[in-house]
Amino acid sequence: MVDTTKIEYGCTTSTSVLSAIETDKNKIIDGELLFVLSDFYEIDLRELQKLILKNLQIK
Repeated sequence: MVDTTKIEYGCTTSTSVLSAIETDKNKIIDGELLFVLSDFYEIDLRELQKLILKNLQIK
């Protein structure tokens, strides 16, 4: 995934950042990386927004 983000999108990240996102240890995602991940995983940003805001309201 790290190589893909760099090659296909020109976005540099690391496996530790992606791992922290996947394990919910990193709650803050760079905007550019958010767009890249949503495109890569084919997730509608509006749907992602709903999930994030719902998660914030629960806490």
